Amino acid sequence: MKRSLLLSRSSYSILFLCIGLIVNGQTVLFYENFSGFTSGSHSLPSTSDVSAVLDLRTQSPGWTGSKIYSAGGEIKIGTSDITGWIETPLIDLSGYEDAIVLKFDISGWPGNTSSIQVSVNGFSLGDPITPSDEYRTIEMPIMSGIASGKIKFESLAKRFFLDNIMVTTKIITSTQTLKEGLIPVSIFPNPAKDVITFSNLKAYKLLEISDLNGMIRKTLKLDGTNVLEVLLVDLQPGIYIVRFSSDRGSIVSRIIKYN
Repeated sequence: MKRSLLLSRSSYSILFLCIGLIVNGQTVLFYENFSGFTSGSHSLPSTSDVSAVLDLRTQSPGWTGSKIYSAGGEIKIGTSDITGWIETPLIDLSGYEDAIVLKFDISGWPGNTSSIQVSVNGFSLGDPITPSDEYRTIEMPIMSGIASGKIKFESLAKRFFLDNIMVTTKIITSTQTLKEGLIPVSIFPNPAKDVITFSNLKAYKLLEISDLNGMIRKTLKLDGTNVLEVLLVDLQPGIYIVRFSSDRGSIVSRIIKYN
């Protein structure tokens, strides 16, 4: 059974976490919960190395790695005698007002003393981590001035488990610069499971929801509607881009759909 601190199939913890981030003026830039890695379990991971086919299981394409094993909704990296690593796709980190924070759940293999280095574009984020047998959530600031980056989790010794990678920061500056007649749209809850509500829509004529590959998944004409509930049951879990358009321009926000 999946054991995670930020998100589990039977828990709403990530919902309340991210609602707090949105309220505090933050947004989620990147998220991966490894829910596509369904075979195996935490206590008995799969023995098949899936590092060559990561994009078939992850929410966003572009992952790379070595010695990665499915563990029932999380991943195990490395073996008892061979170290491994995993690296995210390229993440857009430009145009933000405040510090960018990386959060993730990590644990070690019981009885092993593992050492994990986290880096962005080859630059280490602090000292190596020695995970405990039980999962814990780690938060690391990402250095400013990076336009985009790939985050790498690399074992320096022994195997470890990884889950719920999240990058958060302030809302994109450009979305806060609103033309006359445009107002911010309220979104709740975010993340959402089945239904998400948008309010303050009167200034907008069109709502579009796209995946991270740019494919439009939903298009809704607003016609003066101020509050709208949108069903998400037909969308896969992941991050989506929402564009609100009017004659005066448009604004963009992000939402998360979870299981």
